[in-house]
Amino acid sequence: MKKENLLAVGAILAAVVMWGFSFLSIKITVAVFPPMTLALLRFLIAVVFLWGVFKWQEPTTRLAKKDYPIMALAGLFGITLYFYFQNNGVKLTTASAASIIIAFIPIMTLLAETIFFKGRLTPQKIWGVILSVIGVCLVVGVDVRWSGSGMGYLMMFGAAVVWVVYSLITKPLFQKYSQLAIVFYQTLFGTVVLIPFALFEKTNWHMVSGTVLSNLIYLGIFCSAVGYYVYMYALDKLGPNVTTLFLNFVPVVAVVAGCLILGERLSFVQIIGGLLVLTAVTIANWNGPVLKIGHQNKSIF
Repeated sequence: MKKENLLAVGAILAAVVMWGFSFLSIKITVAVFPPMTLALLRFLIAVVFLWGVFKWQEPTTRLAKKDYPIMALAGLFGITLYFYFQNNGVKLTTASAASIIIAFIPIMTLLAETIFFKGRLTPQKIWGVILSVIGVCLVVGVDVRWSGSGMGYLMMFGAAVVWVVYSLITKPLFQKYSQLAIVFYQTLFGTVVLIPFALFEKTNWHMVSGTVLSNLIYLGIFCSAVGYYVYMYALDKLGPNVTTLFLNFVPVVAVVAGCLILGERLSFVQIIGGLLVLTAVTIANWNGPVLKIGHQNKSIF
């Protein structure tokens, strides 16, 4: 494997670890900051960081006026609505279970692209869909109620659906802009839309501690800015198929960290369900050995 590809593998592994731990940081911070306030604070930090990187990497790139509506719509779905559902979902259920449901996104995206872009659903992908649905049913089926964890699962499914819509909206933009430009502008628009929602929430500022602030900074800089930046580098060098295979380990990191740090526990049935989801996504996206790495068109996971 070339040195460049080794760096790309290191980059995606770093993103996997950062995003895996993000579920724990959300669990800790959302106990103090309401969901939309948390999202706003997190992405204010991210916007400042991404602005600096964007101006450094692409000082001449400008967003065309005709693309403002679609970029703003993508920011609404990919930032504002997605993190409304995710933050509420993690608050109401465990970080471990939430991460497993989010792992279902590639399968939902696959189905959406098949329906709206007439993609070919091969037997391999069909098996991936079937196993993934069974796996998610096992994860959520053991504790479905319309309050508590049950509502948390519902919120996480909402996050997954919103992300699929966001992916479909974003798809045409890759023909005009780089990954970095898309992430920066969408984050900017999504953060602006978060402001009015956050104004209606009440934060218990007296409960803010050093631990909460450090986790907030971690979410803003490492998960929302650095994580996306190294992910984009890996995506450019490895291609979407290989990158998605590595991203399957995000819930693995989240589950292990949740058990070790937060003392969370998954039932045996949920563990089997989680393994089925990860296996299903791997099957659906497997196009050959990981060592056969080449440059492919960019995409967002």
